[in-house]
Parts: sequence; C-alpha cells; structure tokens
Amino acid sequence: MRRSESAELRADIRHWRRSRRTLSLGEALQDLYIGVFAVLMLGSMLVSVLVNLSDVGDRACVASDCASARSLLPWLVVGTLLAVLWSLARLVGPVAVGPGAAAWLLPAPVDRGELLRGRARGTTLLAAALVAPVAAAAATLAGFGVGPLVAFTVGAAGLAAYGVGALVRAQAAARARHPALLLGPVSLLAVGAGLAAIAASRAPEVDASAILGAPALVGIALVWAGVVAVLLRARVLTSRLRRRDVAPGGVLVPGLGGALATLDLALMFDVLVDHAAGRRAAARPRRGGPQGLAALAWRDVIRIRRHPARLALLAGSLVLPYATAAVGGRVVVVLVEVLVCFVLVVPFLVSLRVLTRSSGMVRMFPTAWGPTRAAAIVVPGVLLVGHGLLSAPALHRTLDRSPGDLALLGVASGVAGLAAGVRWVTGRPPDYARPLVSTPAGGVPTNLYGSVLRGFDIAVLTALPMLLSPTSGGAAVSLVVSVGVVGFLCGRRAT
Repeated sequence: MRRSESAELRADIRHWRRSRRTLSLGEALQDLYIGVFAVLMLGSMLVSVLVNLSDVGDRACVASDCASARSLLPWLVVGTLLAVLWSLARLVGPVAVGPGAAAWLLPAPVDRGELLRGRARGTTLLAAALVAPVAAAAATLAGFGVGPLVAFTVGAAGLAAYGVGALVRAQAAARARHPALLLGPVSLLAVGAGLAAIAASRAPEVDASAILGAPALVGIALVWAGVVAVLLRARVLTSRLRRRDVAPGGVLVPGLGGALATLDLALMFDVLVDHAAGRRAAARPRRGGPQGLAALAWRDVIRIRRHPARLALLAGSLVLPYATAAVGGRVVVVLVEVLVCFVLVVPFLVSLRVLTRSSGMVRMFPTAWGPTRAAAIVVPGVLLVGHGLLSAPALHRTLDRSPGDLALLGVASGVAGLAAGVRWVTGRPPDYARPLVSTPAGGVPTNLYGSVLRGFDIAVLTALPMLLSPTSGGAAVSLVVSVGVVGFLCGRRAT
C-alpha cells in the first residue's frame, strides 16, 4: 500500500473516532483549563517546598559523607528512574497497539511504518517528559545552580529518550539479544555502585559546575542528536516490526488501566506477572521434592532458581541501610530496612497471591487455610530474616547497642517487612456490594482509597516500636505485632 493510501486509512480511523466522541470542544477546553491551573498551582507549591528543603540541606548537611551523598543524589534518582522506565518499556514494548489495531490493521497490506511511527515518536518524547521534572527536582534538592540544573535536566531527558529509541530499534531487530535490552540492568548496577560507594564512605563529591564544562555539553548535544536521528528514522524502524512484537503490549495496557482505575495495585501486579509468564512461554518442569505442606515451600525454591535476578536484587539492596547509616541516618536505618524488605518481598509471594485469589485451589489441599498459606511464606520469611541479620551491622554505626540487641532489631525489621508484604498481597479488592461513599465521581467503596496505602500501614505500625525504642524491648514488641498480623492474614478466609 502506498503512503497516500496509508494516510487515507488513518484519516478514516480519525473520522470514525471523532464521529463517536461524547465530549464537546468547549467541555474539553474547560477540563484542560482546570487541569493546567491545578498543575501550575501544585507545581509552584512543590517548587517552593523543594527550594526550602535545599536551603535546609545546605545548613544541615555539613559532614563529608553527607555532602558527598547529596552531590550524588540527582544521579542516583535519575539512574533509578531510568532503570524503571527502560525496564517497563522493555516489558510492555516501546511500540504497542491495541487488540483492535492488531486484529484489523496489522494483518492488512499497509505500510506499518506509516501507521506506527507516531507511536514510536510519542513514546520517545514521553520518556523525556517524564524524566525531566524528576531530574529538575533532584537537582534542586542537591543545591544545583540554575545553569547546572538546566543542563542536568536536559541531559537526563535526552538520555531517557535516546534509551527508549534504542529499545525501539531493539524491538525491530531480528536478534533476540540486542545490547539495548541491557540498559535497565546496567543503569541499576550503576545506582548500586553509587550506593555502595556511599556506604563505604568513599563516594566522591561531584562538582555541579562540571556539567557546564565542554565535555559534558558536547555529550548532551550528542545524546540529543541521537534522539533526533531516532525520531527521523521512526518510520524505517517501525516498518520492520511484526505483529507479534507490538500486539502483546497492547493487550497488557487495558489490563493495567482497569487495575489502576480501581486503585488495585495487587491486581496490576497480577497482570504484569501474567504478561511476563506469557512472554516466557514455557518452563522446564522439576520433579521430586518433599511432600505435604513442605512441597509449597519447595516450589518457591524452584521459582527462585528460575528467577535468580530477584535474589540478586534482594542481596544488592543491602547497600541501602548501610548508605543510610553512612550519612547519619541513625534509627531511620530501621525504617529503611523495613521498607526495602516490604518492596522486594512481593515477587517472592506469588504462591501466597495465588492461594489468596483462588479459594477453590485452597480447598483442594487436605489442610486448613492458615497452615496452607503459611507454608507459602516460609522461603520469603527465611530470606528476609537473613536480610535483616545482614543489615544489623549498619545499626552499629549509628547506635550504641549490644550485638544481641542489634541482631534482634535486624530480625524484627525483616519480619516487619514480611508482614507488610503479606498485607499487600492478601488485600481484598474493592467491594462494590458494600455501602458506597458519595463523591463527585460517583459511588466509591470504602476500601478503594485505602488500598493505595495497603502494606505501608503495616510497615509503619511494625517499625514504630523500634523507632521509639531501638532496643531489644522495641524489637520484641515489633516481632509480636508482625507475627500477629501474619497469622491473622494467613488464617483469614478469602472473599
């Protein structure tokens, strides 16, 4: 099909969509005005808060370790955001189409470059738009001047866009192992190296004015030149895409949208796990192993062998409490350890999630609900207890406690993270059968908005005794609360 015919087809699709719109131009402009006004008002408030925090940091952060960590803050924040962004782009696909387009347009004899180039360009520019404000906020907190802040923001946005463009090229390549697929892991390793340097008190103090040097400016210009080249070659790259390259991501997006519409983050996690398992296509079966409830724990061991990156990420996260202790975090190390364990234990609780959602499967086991679910948290619990024990020496750098107290605080932190993870995984979805709360958006279930804070409430509740009393007594109270929460959630019947 010629380019003119592709343009006519896009015009027909545009006409079909516009003829079925339910919002007038005036209503759309009114909504746009309200949105722009809200963004400007909240943005000005956020900028004021960031500037005040930067002034506080200038006065409070005077130690060498703290100053070095603060100078590395923008690089660590942007590196983490780039790792997450590039990993999501690799998972969903930088270029994706909906089920309708995949079933109707892609099998037709049309020029796919003409149809998909807009999606590739939009995704590339969207990455830059997402990274730019975060980079500017991090640079403001680090005390950058106006010139270095602008240069750092432009460079971070260009790097994000260029990385997504490289992933578009990898998606269009015939090879299954393209170097661009390593962008996310490499960025995460760089962040880990920076945190390790802070934890070892060997972090260099980065001079913000170096960003305005000739080498840095030339590098930023080259990055944006690469972005422009990707935008110009979008049609050529997308013309090589096959239907199987762009269709899975389009199927994933509606599921994520439905989960986010109900603020059910656990359901969003289920959608991502299902998508990742579908891309894996097959798994080698493992025979043998123990019997009884121990078989459930053994399945978690096999799952770790299939996904060793999760275990490596959990081990690498040990640098976070040590880095917090190096900058003078004192008892905040406990809260950081609990939150790290909470976030990273979720992928290890897939079995518990299945047993929670599939009540019929639980009834097939010849044991009660509580022991069956408890068997699914044995391996994650052992991992988090070990993680907590290995993080205990970080408390020794800021707290004058005996080794026994520090070990008990570490164990309590790991168990608290496990309790928060179990709370997040076993949370019930919004129940529209219960009485609803009247809002301008319609009837809302009482547990809808609370689902966003699910898990964090237990993390704060279990960490609070250790924050108020970082002794063996506070750790014992936290352990009792955590074990009680885990026991209640494992024994509660699913709905």
